[in-house]
Amino acid sequence: MASIKKVYRGMQNGAETINDDLEAINSELTSGGNIVHKTGNESIAGNKTFTEDTTVKNLNITGGIKTTTTVNVNVGNGMSIRLTKKGNFVEVRFYGTMTTVKHGAEMGGDGSSWIIPDFRPEVTVSLVGHLASGTESFHIDIEPTGRVVWWGPAVTGTGGAPRGTAFYLLN
Repeated sequence: MASIKKVYRGMQNGAETINDDLEAINSELTSGGNIVHKTGNESIAGNKTFTEDTTVKNLNITGGIKTTTTVNVNVGNGMSIRLTKKGNFVEVRFYGTMTTVKHGAEMGGDGSSWIIPDFRPEVTVSLVGHLASGTESFHIDIEPTGRVVWWGPAVTGTGGAPRGTAFYLLN
C-alpha cells in the first residue's frame, strides 16, 4: 500500500505533499503492488470466496476440481446413511443397527437429523434396502424437506442391520 501523508489547511508545502502522494499511488498502481487489476495478466494467491454468481469467459484449470461430496447422516432409530453426491446423482448406503420404529413413522431419536439441503431431492424418493440379519426388506422415503420416513416392518427393541445401496437424482 502506498505511503501517503495527511494534507491539512495551511500546511507548508501542501501542494508538493499532494503531488508526492499522487505519485506514490500511481507508482503502486503501475508496479502491480498488492492490488487486483481490472485488466491484464496476473496471479492471485490465497483462497478466495465469491458470494455472488461468477461469470468466466474461458476457464483453464491446473490441479483438480472436487466433483464428489460425501456426508454420513444419523437419520434415527439406529439407521445411518452415507450419501455421496456426484453432480446431481446421489448414492446412498445404509448401515447401523435398527431400534424400535413403526411402519410409516418419521425416523428420529437422540442425535438424529434430517437430510441436509445439498442432498435433498426435489420430489420424494423411495430407496430400497434389506435387513442383513434376516430376510426382510424395507424402503425409506426421503422427502424434499429432508425428512426420512420408514416403510419397513415394525421393529421392536434391537432389530436387524440395514444394508444396501440405492441411488437417486437431485433434479
